[in-house]
Amino acid sequence: MKSSITRLLATVLCSTSILIRPLKQAKAVDYRSIASNGDMQQLTKSKQAPPFQGRVPSTLHPTPYPLTPIQWDDKTITQDVVDGSQVVGQVKLPDWDLITFEDFPLVGQGGNLSSEFNSYVGYDLSRQWLAGDSVVDILKLGDLQEAFAIQEFTIDEIISITGTDAEDISLSSFELVQDQSLSELVEAVPGLGQKQVFQVEPIAELIETELGLGYENITLESLVEFDSLAAELKLEEIDLSEYSIDDIPGLGDTELEDFARWENSYLSDVPELSQVPLSQMPIPLANAAMPVMRIDAVWGDAESNRYQTVSGSYEEGFNVPCDSRCSYIELDDLENSGTDLRLPTEGLQWISGRDPEKGNICPDAPWGVNGGRGVLGILNCGKEPTGRHPFGKLFKLAVWSTDETTDSVETAIFFRFCQKTLFVDLGCTPYFIG
Repeated sequence: MKSSITRLLATVLCSTSILIRPLKQAKAVDYRSIASNGDMQQLTKSKQAPPFQGRVPSTLHPTPYPLTPIQWDDKTITQDVVDGSQVVGQVKLPDWDLITFEDFPLVGQGGNLSSEFNSYVGYDLSRQWLAGDSVVDILKLGDLQEAFAIQEFTIDEIISITGTDAEDISLSSFELVQDQSLSELVEAVPGLGQKQVFQVEPIAELIETELGLGYENITLESLVEFDSLAAELKLEEIDLSEYSIDDIPGLGDTELEDFARWENSYLSDVPELSQVPLSQMPIPLANAAMPVMRIDAVWGDAESNRYQTVSGSYEEGFNVPCDSRCSYIELDDLENSGTDLRLPTEGLQWISGRDPEKGNICPDAPWGVNGGRGVLGILNCGKEPTGRHPFGKLFKLAVWSTDETTDSVETAIFFRFCQKTLFVDLGCTPYFIG
């Protein structure tokens, strides 16, 4: 430990740009949590393990990148940290009632995914993103079906949560609907097939523009059944900017998963979806009860042979060692009693997930830890940054850079996607989308 620092403290979860400062009094502690949802099972262990040397080969080489810094300081809640009956400090946690997908930081660098597994998952996995893109333009609904069951939402439920008026949402912003053929739309939207053409203004314009007059009094169900040309028409062929979602009866009551190819839609393709707080998803994100520790010191990559770690992956556990170039943060107990009282958790190490030379993991593994499972687990060479999951499986938090000169540390967030159908579980990719 550097001699100039007696006690250090960092706020590690509500901002990815973290300034660590010396503590003069124990009462001044402002703790932040580092774990939850059972991923701290090894926190009280200090056993040593041999250096990890595994590698998962793959022909796919999408590259993970760090996200730019998050600033969630205005979207936090403060809770007391209690030791027995005594309040020993406070912890600031993200307020998921306020945080949406749009609050996640922009991507730092570009990347891409291959289409090799499209035939397995039933939608187009391939995509390309650029530096500065938002996660709402990278993540698809199919990517999040396991984590949030996002496909169970209806538009009416979404706009009820965000407080938006349906009349203010243009059909031109609902790209998932624009991509539906008329027959697919009739099948998806409850009761739409019983409507006559003239009763649904945007469809009436579509039919008149593409097929001419004479169809006004035909039910949509009959039209798509007996006219193959009409059945294949799509709303994207007309200007929808003057129409709202209310102009198609029943559209707001339709679950997203009832639309054809819903998995392939980006978050930004569904109006207002990126504005829904993560605590109000069909499967909500919440702060669970979790242990709390202090950051005691920050170390650069001159360190080596670090075995008392609390970082890793679901596949390898959260005690993955580091044998060389080990940037890390050192954790300490809450007791703040110096060497007079040393608990088993004192001196644990959260290792940086960033390759100190190239800043990436694949294809130049073995930097990183084993991640992913099943068929999709071979993406990104089967690797992901070492780190933790303080808020569950949605994303992984990794220490990304440390600076001993300023006693600061930056973190990065990485996403994954999973695919499970009625007949087959294809598993999950490693956490590498970021």
